[in-house]
Amino acid sequence: MTAQDMVQLEIFANLFRAIVDEMAWVVLRSSHTTFIKETQDFGVALVTQDGEMFAYPYGTGASSMMGTPLHAATRATADWARGDVLISNDPYATRGMVMHLNDLYMVKPIFIDGALLCFAWAFIHCTDVGGSAPGSIDMTNFEVFQEGIRIRPVKLFKAGHLNQEVWDLIADNCRIPTLNWGDVTACVASLAKAEERIERLARRFGRAELERAMVGTLDRTERLARLTLAQIPAGSTEFTEYFEDDYVTDIPVQLHLKLTSDGAGGIALDYAGSDPQVRSALNMPTGSQRHHPFLSLALINFVMTRAAGIHLNAGILRAITLVLPDASVVNASFPAACGLRFTTAMRTHDLILGALNAALPGQVPAGGSSAYVITYVATTRLGGGSRVVVANPVPGGSGGGPDRDGISGTDYPVQFFRNVPVEILETEAPVLVRRFGLLADSEGAGRFRGGFGLEYELQVLHHDTTVVTRGKDRHRLSSWGAHGGGSGGNYGNTGRRADGTTRAFGKTTILRPERGETVRLWSGGGGGFGDPLDRPVAAVLADVQAGLVSPARATAVYGLIFAAPSEVDSTATARNRAAAQRSAGTLDFGPARTAWEYLHGLAAARIAAWLPAVPASLRRHAQTATYRILHAAGPGPYDSDAVGLAIAAVRAELQLSDS
Repeated sequence: MTAQDMVQLEIFANLFRAIVDEMAWVVLRSSHTTFIKETQDFGVALVTQDGEMFAYPYGTGASSMMGTPLHAATRATADWARGDVLISNDPYATRGMVMHLNDLYMVKPIFIDGALLCFAWAFIHCTDVGGSAPGSIDMTNFEVFQEGIRIRPVKLFKAGHLNQEVWDLIADNCRIPTLNWGDVTACVASLAKAEERIERLARRFGRAELERAMVGTLDRTERLARLTLAQIPAGSTEFTEYFEDDYVTDIPVQLHLKLTSDGAGGIALDYAGSDPQVRSALNMPTGSQRHHPFLSLALINFVMTRAAGIHLNAGILRAITLVLPDASVVNASFPAACGLRFTTAMRTHDLILGALNAALPGQVPAGGSSAYVITYVATTRLGGGSRVVVANPVPGGSGGGPDRDGISGTDYPVQFFRNVPVEILETEAPVLVRRFGLLADSEGAGRFRGGFGLEYELQVLHHDTTVVTRGKDRHRLSSWGAHGGGSGGNYGNTGRRADGTTRAFGKTTILRPERGETVRLWSGGGGGFGDPLDRPVAAVLADVQAGLVSPARATAVYGLIFAAPSEVDSTATARNRAAAQRSAGTLDFGPARTAWEYLHGLAAARIAAWLPAVPASLRRHAQTATYRILHAAGPGPYDSDAVGLAIAAVRAELQLSDS
């Protein structure tokens, strides 16, 4: 490729970027629900006929959707016409294109010279699509049927005309049809804008030039991605992460990864050893896709932060190949519930970070909080309509890195989420926000500390209000620190009634607070990076003065000795730090995970190796039954003989052969 060709390709890539940025602006400024116009859980893109995104916005909307394979939509019909708009939200009919029912995907064909050139795509996280809970997602749902209406790919608009029967079916099965229609029309307007802009480029440059630019933009991004990923040495590293439970049992859900680099920029992510799909909403229906952003987020971020001049498109995903076990929590089969699929995507982000920490020591951050709680406020008037308002996402902090502190109040996989301004929320829902701020002493300590978590207090003013709090995790197992850094704090959730009494909500999704009750949620911090005793005294003191680190914690964890409030005794501090026991520099998983692995580590490995031989429909039952037998035998730790006997008992119970 000549220098002139490279310049021309860069010009086209930026023209495509301008189109998608304008599309995003149309959705943002004309949408109706709080989740779209404030929180920005939406996306837009330009897409090839083969379903690859060749242009995606940089700073507006949900960055995590970049690279979603869209061939299930682009190939859904051979009967495309100008003015068509396809709509779908069905993970199973689209074989992992859509990932949960709240995501409404819309695709519009763009014709040049009477022939199909490409597609425009937009999605919104639809605040409510029916189902058992306001907002459609309950963590304890176990079937997709409980999560709302499913829409297989169908034309919402045919040749520019609304298919009213399709929309009526959708509207009749959600709680806020008018607001949802406002968001859908915002997406349709953005698709029309893309069509207009592509047609104008075609008039200026010609169809052939646009076709070459689309292909060339993806190819260039792939080349840059592979050059960047080649920095990962050839070989394999492995890592394990957990959800502390599956919301219906107390058995943790294991995620396992083997990351293999070929040394030339090709990466394989093998999720074998991850647990079977669960009877709750944590499942990811990825359709056995070989490339998917939700299972590659940390590597996409790695490329974007290291590859100068790269454009954001699906070319990055070409370098990352997935190996996914069937009927697993990362590759679920119908009819598994999947409402919390992004909670699992967040945890796989840190799963990859853990593997990269071994492959590139000292070059990537510690683990983040890797959980976020989305809160809804829902009210219903007897004989009238419903109102479902997204109150706020409550993420934790990100992990500290090799050269800087973690970010407070957000984590890398959800950095695109904005909070809802207090004034907007209090106008749209019968609540008062009593507090929204950083949570002191929640960070993972380190030379570069993790980001602080949040605390959020919401007072309910209406007598018939439902507060939905979905995505809860890290109540016991915390973020992990790296290279001597400490683990972060945990999440929690309580209620304080008007009379001053309190109650623990724990991990319940659907809350029924009393009028005047204040719901309080708090999130954990990211893990620390490096020994906290090496953190500059001035940096610790600044956190103390800001009220983010207590003086007691500054002394106990960072080794500071105070001569007076906000005044450090430098000599005593140096002496105290020199005498303190230094970290061994290993990963710090926190006391709860360390204790669980001490008791169950061997059992978890043996059970994970056995489960693929069990019929898929019985695997989660077989796993929990094995743990139940082990626990009934005593407190552990469980040796190989005990695990073997428990597996044999379950095999007999389920009438499974020994093979």
